[in-house]
Amino acid sequence: MYLEVNFELCKNCSDKPCLKLCPNGVALNALKCKHCKPEEAPCFLACKKRAIYKITENVLAIDESKCDGCGACAQACPYGAIVIKDGKARKCDLCATYNFEQVCIENCPYGNITLKKTYEEVKEIEDILGWCFFSVKEKIKKLYRKRPKIAEADGTLWYIIDIPEISAEEARLIKSVLEEFRHDGYKANELERALSNYCEKHNIALDKEQKRYIKRILKSLVKPYGPLSDLIEDKELEEIALIGLGKNKPIKVFHQRFGWCNCNLYFASEQAVRGLVNRMLQKTERRLTLNTPRVNGSLPDGSRITALLPPVSLSEPTFTIRKFNTKRFTPAELIKNNTFSIELMALLWCSMQADCSLVIAGNTGSGKTTSLNALLSFVPINERIVIVEETPELNIPHEHTVRLNVCKEKGITMHHLIEDCLRMRPDRVVVSEIRSSEEAHAFINTLLAGQGKGSYTTFHANSADEAIKRLEFLGIERSDIAAIDILLIHLHPPPTHR
Repeated sequence: MYLEVNFELCKNCSDKPCLKLCPNGVALNALKCKHCKPEEAPCFLACKKRAIYKITENVLAIDESKCDGCGACAQACPYGAIVIKDGKARKCDLCATYNFEQVCIENCPYGNITLKKTYEEVKEIEDILGWCFFSVKEKIKKLYRKRPKIAEADGTLWYIIDIPEISAEEARLIKSVLEEFRHDGYKANELERALSNYCEKHNIALDKEQKRYIKRILKSLVKPYGPLSDLIEDKELEEIALIGLGKNKPIKVFHQRFGWCNCNLYFASEQAVRGLVNRMLQKTERRLTLNTPRVNGSLPDGSRITALLPPVSLSEPTFTIRKFNTKRFTPAELIKNNTFSIELMALLWCSMQADCSLVIAGNTGSGKTTSLNALLSFVPINERIVIVEETPELNIPHEHTVRLNVCKEKGITMHHLIEDCLRMRPDRVVVSEIRSSEEAHAFINTLLAGQGKGSYTTFHANSADEAIKRLEFLGIERSDIAAIDILLIHLHPPPTHR
């Protein structure tokens, strides 16, 4: 690590509180120290008294009891970062002897001093973990929310997970503790004990703040969602998306109120992405591999994931997680939220009682499934409902419910399941979503067969005309489309945050 300073801005500061409060009493040039690797540091090699020593990885300090002020280290430093003061050499040690509390950073009136990692350190962390958290603190211009923190930086909205940038040493610690936890017989609730035992065994002292965020990282990594755990657990997020690798392509999230935001987390390797996706899908038979570079599936909490690897996603891996809304909205709540007018809800109530079929169309994330969930509460509680889904999304209170799930790996498609459901004497048939020609024909067949009291589905279209044209494009005759009693268009208003 090293301190990054704009020395032009320093010229405007006459008080220099960063130097006055520095526990090592360094000069301004000391902030130019690049903290070379000990075995390569010119100052370390030049010191004949061995007064310069390694206090922690990539950080050197000066032992004043051994320093005779000869100045050899100052002459050897290519950055001019070492000065002789009161007969002793002085250099920046990143406050290593003061629990790494950066007084210069905290007391700079211009916010002009920041702590940076070298390329080698960042690369090592990426190699160890496969992902990194990073800081956008210095770029924040406006704060919209404190918990979770949502801010504007560089003209972009950021969803900030409360975990700081970690060092290479901390990354190695996290990896080692996880390995011991998984292989040494610890119970699920003994993660904190595993951390304490490891630190005690290796003489590692963590301060209070370090313990907080390292425990938090460890707890997330033992869950199926790994570093995405905080995002999965936030009920206000609708989508979590990876668009590639590296810091310039951070994880993106779609917030119910703020819309798309960048997140202070990125993935650094395809192997890490593949490993995480397969962990999330471990309870299914689906796997993301080099031979199967495309996978769709359901996560343990009911969320849906679509993940792609090269060459399907060109040069970098990508995934999109559509969050599952565990809250089941009632019709009254949808009226209160202005999703439906009371008159329209009354009409739909009557239509469900009158055994009308219904297609809810709308754009992505407009709430089609949420509305269908609510409207199914108008179906009498004692009726038999058969739900056909590719990924489980619907959550209804009816006890007499049969759920059928598409299993493409076994060659079982939506069409097969709808054929099966017609043999099950359903009162109502629900198809979670029509996406393909096969699914469209299967759903229309349920209407034309006259089975049950009503059939229901969702469909992607932004208007009634568009819905009809899309159904025709999928091969449905207009005369068959007439079997649909009600076509409900569900539009999604854009999020507002200002």
